[in-house]
Amino acid sequence: MKKIFAASALATFAFSAHAQSSMTLYGILDQAMTYTNNTGTTKADGTVTPAGSKFAMDSLSGTAGSRWGIRGDEDLGGGLHTIFTLESGINMPTGGFGQGGLMWGRQIFVGLRSTQYGQVTLGRQYDSVYNFTMPLDAGTLNSNGAAMHAGDVDNAAINLRQNNSIRYLSPTIKGLTFGGGLALGGVAGDVTNGLQYNFGAQYDTGMGLKLGAAYEFFKNPTGSTSGTGWFTSNGSGTLLSHQLDAGYTSAQSYQIAMVAAQYTKGPWTFAGSWSNAQFGKMTAFNGASVTFNTFDLGVQYMWSPFFSTAVGWNYQTSAGVTRPDRTKVGNQHSNQFYTLISYFLSKRTTLYAAAGYQDSRGVNSQGGRAVADIDNIVDSSTGKQVVARLGIRHNF
Repeated sequence: MKKIFAASALATFAFSAHAQSSMTLYGILDQAMTYTNNTGTTKADGTVTPAGSKFAMDSLSGTAGSRWGIRGDEDLGGGLHTIFTLESGINMPTGGFGQGGLMWGRQIFVGLRSTQYGQVTLGRQYDSVYNFTMPLDAGTLNSNGAAMHAGDVDNAAINLRQNNSIRYLSPTIKGLTFGGGLALGGVAGDVTNGLQYNFGAQYDTGMGLKLGAAYEFFKNPTGSTSGTGWFTSNGSGTLLSHQLDAGYTSAQSYQIAMVAAQYTKGPWTFAGSWSNAQFGKMTAFNGASVTFNTFDLGVQYMWSPFFSTAVGWNYQTSAGVTRPDRTKVGNQHSNQFYTLISYFLSKRTTLYAAAGYQDSRGVNSQGGRAVADIDNIVDSSTGKQVVARLGIRHNF
């Protein structure tokens, strides 16, 4: 009898412990047929050789990058939870991983969450642009790669992640949420080498208006030492790989400031943002810096619960920087127009058509003619580029 009672008690305890924990499998499958009217091959001197138009399948730059993940939550009692997330990007046309082939390239972290005090997490994570301004940006409102800013110089497309990072996110207090993160460089003898920090906030007025702001700073962003190299060596992102900014690889610092707002009234949603991105202390330019300013406006209209359209425009400009030989490079600007039409077959499945057009003018970062670059994917061989997509997205 005692053995039966003990077994029953153990089973009850095991069931109770299980009931206080949860694990969720989730993901997005987004596959599109993509047409790019002009692509090019970049030569060592910074010029681009025409390669013609391109028609291909794309699962990484549609309305949402394809992914799957596991999210866990253990209730420790007293409002305290252990949380974790493992999330992997999927390249559907090839079956490979996204984010440079990393298995958990999108994010992977573990931490503690308090209903009263917020959460602290450790691992490879997103930044404050992702938490506080990107959700309000006009490009996100249109939610397609054709709306992303040229070169993604302000990380509005969230190409960058932070390795070795510690993040804090507050609970929502009367509409206000705030937080920040610190990514450790991991370089022996210099705790600041490869350091990255960011912070931001978002405020929901409760009357349809949301406001967000974020700032982040990277030291030694192109370093090759383990733990550093935010742009080039750890799969965090793809900055500095196109003519827009490829000449700025000697930057010793990189910083972003961004503000965004979104207002919803009935079926209408309006969004706007401004960002300032700076590549600083570039040794190839005698320590000078170069700055990009990007302005973005967009609007979405819900015709019915099943059908929506969105349009937008962004403008990016840079005054450039002077080389040691007194020639100026990088003085360029671009206008970009984009649209998204969505038909919702269900809460989980959407058919969509998206398109973008970019017109870039001036001199690129390597001294050649400025070329268009929608969504930081492939340079055009001219200052103009058109991208069009027909796709399907399923959330699970």
